[in-house]
Amino acid sequence: MSVHPENLKNTETNVRLPSCAFDALAAVMTREGGASRDATVRRLLAEHVERQEHEHPDDRLTHISTVLRYPPPPRWRRDPRADRPLRLRVSAGLLERARAVSLRLPGQYQRAFRDYQGRVLTDAVVTAIAVTEPFTDEFLEGLFPLLRHRAARNLWRLAAAALCTGPETELLDAAAAVRTATAWTSDTVRDDDRHLLAVATALEEDVAWHSPARFQVAANIARDLLTGPQAEDNERLLQEEGEAWNELHQDTLHADEGRRAYLQRGTTSYDWSGRGGTAVWRAERLVSLQHFEDWLTGRTGTDSAEHMIQPPGWVLSRPPGWHAVAPALTPTGRLPQPYAAWTAESRTLTFPYRNRQAVWPLQRRPDPPGFEPVPGAEALLAAGSRLRPEQITGYIEALLVDWNHQFDAEDDPDLRLALDIPVGTAYDFGLISAEERRRAMAEARTATLQDMDELIDDLTHDGHDEEDLQHLREARGNVRQFTLVATRLNSRIGSPFRVHKAIWQWPGLSVADEFLAGTSTDLVRWLATAAHARSSLIAEQSMQQAWSYAFDRYAPRARSARRRM
Repeated sequence: MSVHPENLKNTETNVRLPSCAFDALAAVMTREGGASRDATVRRLLAEHVERQEHEHPDDRLTHISTVLRYPPPPRWRRDPRADRPLRLRVSAGLLERARAVSLRLPGQYQRAFRDYQGRVLTDAVVTAIAVTEPFTDEFLEGLFPLLRHRAARNLWRLAAAALCTGPETELLDAAAAVRTATAWTSDTVRDDDRHLLAVATALEEDVAWHSPARFQVAANIARDLLTGPQAEDNERLLQEEGEAWNELHQDTLHADEGRRAYLQRGTTSYDWSGRGGTAVWRAERLVSLQHFEDWLTGRTGTDSAEHMIQPPGWVLSRPPGWHAVAPALTPTGRLPQPYAAWTAESRTLTFPYRNRQAVWPLQRRPDPPGFEPVPGAEALLAAGSRLRPEQITGYIEALLVDWNHQFDAEDDPDLRLALDIPVGTAYDFGLISAEERRRAMAEARTATLQDMDELIDDLTHDGHDEEDLQHLREARGNVRQFTLVATRLNSRIGSPFRVHKAIWQWPGLSVADEFLAGTSTDLVRWLATAAHARSSLIAEQSMQQAWSYAFDRYAPRARSARRRM
């Protein structure tokens, strides 16, 4: 008898379930003659995965507790938990299959800040138990227990609409206007409008923001729609996604203040404009990176040597003759040869692209398969070979940023699109002289002391005790001691204090251009790592600006101030 590879070795992990799910699991064990909990969970999970895999992805089942993130995680470290851990001892293969067929709401990820973490394994286990032995408690009582995936996502989309922020509403309304204007015409949709629609779709389906408030609103809507005699019909309405669903979604998105207050009952008055602004930013960034990948693979149908990515707004320069290729995968879903061997040898990088994998950088050759790795590019790619597949596109982007391009900073005047290098490193590589290093270090020291003086003035005007201020003046020049004293006097002012670093702005072009120019291997390798770190930081700063801009423009206090002007 053959043994399935999944059954050869079990992997141990944990999920957290509501107490009522444990009671249901115990009932299953008793009914089946006292099988161990590990064995019962393995059997239930395997049967659940088998059933799910035979269903269309939209028709797979999820438990209502997953959609409502119940029980919720504690908000503070010392708060008690309302759930209990369940040990899973199942094969790694079954775990992966369970994750693949479980519900992941828009904007949820396996590795993410806790509000954004998907609970796919928990969903698989809870749903597997509930199918066999329904369970409930005070919170779940009366709620339609098992939803199909599309219905679950649309329930959550209603919650997102009910708590939609200004940046999101502006984008979604603009997209709705484009759809209306182009619904009855055969004219080709303009590129700008097509981009707008793609960003709106990404916002709703990929990068939506999460918070405890959105799950509270989802619970409110679930109690309206998914309890009582109309629950099954309403689940069908959410699943079918027809005209009735569209009207409900639009009514929720544009609800008046009374209706919105009703839907948001149980939440605080906190303004979520910042998260809405960053969600729109992430949607724009996602679509821009998809266009970038199309540009790399030639899907855009243009041989342009330059490509702009907005946000954050930099220009990428593609070396002549460099390509990304997305070959058809093998029947097992793997890269064919010789592409797989090139990637294994670190001669190329591979990133997920549509339903395939793309390989970069390649250049054409007359022999099959028609491409070969760019000779000697290993130094350029070394740091990227250690990244996760979903990080590779960002790494390639960093290698192609033209750091000498004159960036338009009108929209983001505080965003420095520059590759900064520590002066010590620049000196060690022979890029600057000893005098230039000394001058840069002196300028950084002067700027730090100036910031210290300004902070002392701020705390003096706040009326702090003279003795405390004297301690602060005596600490001037000692960054660590100064920060400690300033933080003790005013944590809001003192904690953010940072020393100015002595840096040298890279005056060259892209890292890839430096490689082509014959720059030393050590410097190319270092520049590649530095460019990736710096571009990642700039992207984070750009997203932070989107957060601040959203509050400035859309928060209630900003709107009130504009009305008074």
